[in-house]
Amino acid sequence: MNKFIIFLLAAVLNASVVSDFLNKNYQKVCTFSQIRQNANNPKILSIIGKACLETDRIYLLPYIIPKLKKPSFIRKNALVFLTAVMEKRVLYSYLFDGVDLQSFCFPKIDYVLSDVFWALKNKKYQKNGDIYVIKTKDGVFKLYKKEDKMFLDEYKNGKLIKRRWYR
Repeated sequence: MNKFIIFLLAAVLNASVVSDFLNKNYQKVCTFSQIRQNANNPKILSIIGKACLETDRIYLLPYIIPKLKKPSFIRKNALVFLTAVMEKRVLYSYLFDGVDLQSFCFPKIDYVLSDVFWALKNKKYQKNGDIYVIKTKDGVFKLYKKEDKMFLDEYKNGKLIKRRWYR
């Protein structure tokens, strides 16, 4: 989201959410409590949704998506959030159930699971046992399952910098 637009919205909208978002306090922004408090404010919900992507709390996005109806740019945000949710679900089914990714086509979005989805769909990975290794210009991602969770580890210069997990 354009920072200028977010800054302008701060004067009209919930200033604390916008301020926390601009200060990258994404965990404070992406909470169920914030979603409930701003349930009738699609602009703030869009900011909360972006914070949820930043913190990998995509399990909260289904509470936001149905409320993003007007105007057009808000509906586009809903599509981005829905894409993240669907890609997570399809990747989970791919790992646990062997679902074929070729029958799915989602728009490419700026979110790590989208990069992983497209790499797997286009067979741009190496498989090391049960681990899918995806090399990008920014680093290496390793996707694997453990118990009932899907893990995505991010490496830079051979060092683990972030571990994400999804159910």
